[in-house]
Amino acid sequence: MLERFGRLARGPSRRRSSQREVGRGIAFLRRWELESALRAFDAATELDPGNPIAWNNRGVVLENLGRLEEALRSHNRAIKLRPTYGDAWCNKGVALMHLGRMDRAVACFDEVLRTRPHHSLSLLNKGIVYSRAGRHEQGLLYFERALEADPELALAAVSKASALFAMRRYEDAIASYTVALRKRPDLPRVWLQMGRALLAAGQPKTAVQCLEKAIRLEPGLPNATAYLKQARAQAGGT
Repeated sequence: MLERFGRLARGPSRRRSSQREVGRGIAFLRRWELESALRAFDAATELDPGNPIAWNNRGVVLENLGRLEEALRSHNRAIKLRPTYGDAWCNKGVALMHLGRMDRAVACFDEVLRTRPHHSLSLLNKGIVYSRAGRHEQGLLYFERALEADPELALAAVSKASALFAMRRYEDAIASYTVALRKRPDLPRVWLQMGRALLAAGQPKTAVQCLEKAIRLEPGLPNATAYLKQARAQAGGT
């Protein structure tokens, strides 16, 4: 009887410890300390192998470390533990997308959208799949739906702008990049893309300002110097 009570006491204690490790892991992940985050989520899954949140977040870290197959296994473990776990389905879709398994990725996003039609990240990522396949108009529809679901989702505004740029709708692309940069002015690649759109729209002076901003944020940003030189030449050397 005493042994049974000991096991019962250890169970809740290990679950609480696992939850604490998840909290630590999330804090590390927010600071982009990926290796520390992974150690915390590893500890969480060892303490409580039935913790789906720990497995899902472990998968997110592994994906950002480029360990995609391992990430996929972690998301699958989370889904097995909680079959209706929408965020895990979405993250599984992202891993599959990065592995080039586009049809399976879309199936994961659709699994979320079937019960949560306003899940902004699933809408965004489904749009990215279409846009990468050159189906920009379809992608655009999903980016707009993602922004309706979450107006603060900067990546949806960036993705919408990129689709518009690919469709040569440069003025519309500029408007969408502007929205994105209001939300996240710290993104050098978006300043670069904004500069490119301004160049294509015949606004080289404003393009110079955007490209200079991109280079200030990331001095070694690929192609930024070449576009800046082009913009200055078109602006009359200013």
